[in-house]
Amino acid sequence: MNNFRMNATVNQSAQFRMLNENQCEQIIETVYKVLEVTGCDVHHEGARKLLLDAGCKVDGIQVKVPSYLIKKALTTAPKQITIYDREGNPALDLSARNGKTYFEAGLLNLYRIDSRTGERRVTTRQDVAEAGLVIEALPNIDVASGLASISDCPEGIAEVYEVRTLLEHTTKPIQLWNTCKENFLAQAELCAAAVGGMDEFIAKPFVVAGSASFPLLGHAKEDLDKLLCMFEMGIPSCYVSSGILGFSAPMTMAGALVTTLADTLVGLLLSQLTKEGCPFIASSYIDVMDMGSLAFCMSAPEFIQGGAAAADVFRYLDIPFSVHVAGTDSPTFDEQAAFDISAQAYTGILAGVNLGNFIGFMESAMSSSLAALVYADEAIDYIRKILGGFEVSGETLAEEVIREVEPGGSFLGEEHTIENLRTLWAPKNFIRTNYENWEKDGKKDYQTRANEKVVEIIEQGIRKPLKPAVLAKMDTIIEAFEKNR
Repeated sequence: MNNFRMNATVNQSAQFRMLNENQCEQIIETVYKVLEVTGCDVHHEGARKLLLDAGCKVDGIQVKVPSYLIKKALTTAPKQITIYDREGNPALDLSARNGKTYFEAGLLNLYRIDSRTGERRVTTRQDVAEAGLVIEALPNIDVASGLASISDCPEGIAEVYEVRTLLEHTTKPIQLWNTCKENFLAQAELCAAAVGGMDEFIAKPFVVAGSASFPLLGHAKEDLDKLLCMFEMGIPSCYVSSGILGFSAPMTMAGALVTTLADTLVGLLLSQLTKEGCPFIASSYIDVMDMGSLAFCMSAPEFIQGGAAAADVFRYLDIPFSVHVAGTDSPTFDEQAAFDISAQAYTGILAGVNLGNFIGFMESAMSSSLAALVYADEAIDYIRKILGGFEVSGETLAEEVIREVEPGGSFLGEEHTIENLRTLWAPKNFIRTNYENWEKDGKKDYQTRANEKVVEIIEQGIRKPLKPAVLAKMDTIIEAFEKNR
């Protein structure tokens, strides 16, 4: 006879792994060999000195990294990183092994698909403001970005204006991306102004900063210049490494992972050499180019596979991480876009991706859609419900209420039913209706409903406004920055 502990609660979530532990170990050991034998090119003098002083072999710009340095850095880098919101509340709990998945909106899109007109046009500051408003209203989009490369501001500082605009329109954590160290420092100053000072900002950072390695096994001066600055400040920072299969990386998935992981682990090492204990977010993006059209593919199955495999490796290393998820190659928000977003979000959550980047991307990252954000928010909520499992306990097994209702009875009026009714998932923009009622409501398809929701959110305005004095201070920072460029 089985003896069950009826007061025990079990809530088993669904998970899957692309790689087993032995495969992860093989990949990492190869990464160590590549860094020790082939090495990488480091174009930043200060970074080379840090690496040389730590024990790396340096010959001109070529640096060969012994594996013991990476292994030591893995022991000093935080296993868990807390990212806050603008109001100082914990918002993200980044940890490779806690099973939590968060989603970031995309960035640097040249075009916006307008929710009012359907027009594809260049992005403006107003588009960033609207992105901030919509992201603020969507509970499953966790990190804000402007989904824009602003066209109506002075050249070279669009990302500074983007942060200024996002700070006004959302309290959620913000993704900081920048082209140079000076722009990053201006962004940081704006963030500090929003929360009362630089000390307050660093104590409770509400940003995910970052830079990218380029080319593969190469680290550019400009990229390391701003990255080392982020490390010195102690801002949670991501070092993105991406490789295109058969172009900038080997054609095989395992080989591409080796090269991208090698780059991001050099970033990890530099973070700990700059400031031991600095919060570092690893990243590996495996990109795909269509060999027929030479189009960049954000929704190829290999693209998703690479993200899931990277998740396994970073979990093996036990370090917070970010990967690509939930973009689409479709130039419009249609059935293909919905499939791409759903398949990638489902795989990302199932694989335990820590931070999934680039929600809202359309047209292989050229354009963005706020309607796609609305769809992604609901799809992610739906997927989280499926994969979150359900409680098995003495209460939920409902033996007592089954006995009371008796065979053939109805549970509708039972207190147990009322108490547990809200455990059912409820749609927000998905519909459950018959054809006649849908026809009476104007035969609105999902795209129409999503665009209407976008407009509704925008028209509601800023939910949690900053004080006028804070906005004025941020404008003063922008004016001084422009003057001193």
